[in-house]
Amino acid sequence: MTLTQVGDSDVCRRCSLQGPTCCRIATGQEEFCFPLSQIEKERIQEHVPHTGGFVLSPNSKAFVDYVCRLFPGEEELVRELFPEGKEHFRLAVDTMGACRFLGPEGCEIPKEARPYYCRLFPFWMVGCDVIFFDSPICLARREERTLIRMLRSLDMNKADVKDLYGRLRLVWGLPPTKGACKVNKGF
Repeated sequence: MTLTQVGDSDVCRRCSLQGPTCCRIATGQEEFCFPLSQIEKERIQEHVPHTGGFVLSPNSKAFVDYVCRLFPGEEELVRELFPEGKEHFRLAVDTMGACRFLGPEGCEIPKEARPYYCRLFPFWMVGCDVIFFDSPICLARREERTLIRMLRSLDMNKADVKDLYGRLRLVWGLPPTKGACKVNKGF
């Protein structure tokens, strides 16, 4: 078993072999890559020190607006975290739009060291509800179609999503959501 397969669900490995994947973006869409916190960047460098897989990107108006849409009601705080004219780190992509960490059998970053956004995708939180992005490139979405079936196919549950989302908020300095949802391990 290769390092890339450890902790990966079969659906993600199959998706990386079939493409397109969430690990590839259309050329010219790089500014919409989710940012990396300093903690996430350092964690990746500890596990995969041989790569130059990061790039500084400007906090363009389009980028900041995109991040604000992911955190409705927190636009002021997001704009403080990502002031226009400054920069943020993101994962680098090659000339074809593939993440530099995407190898022939999937992600080369061990699962526990991947950015929180990568571990969350295609799931997200809206209030106390776990949702999924209706992404046509996601093989789990194409094969399973419902939240519960997608969670199972990706070896996750709602508690995992809530935990990862909370950790993502924490590394960016976003406060816990008001009346944070209690995590019921019985999901």
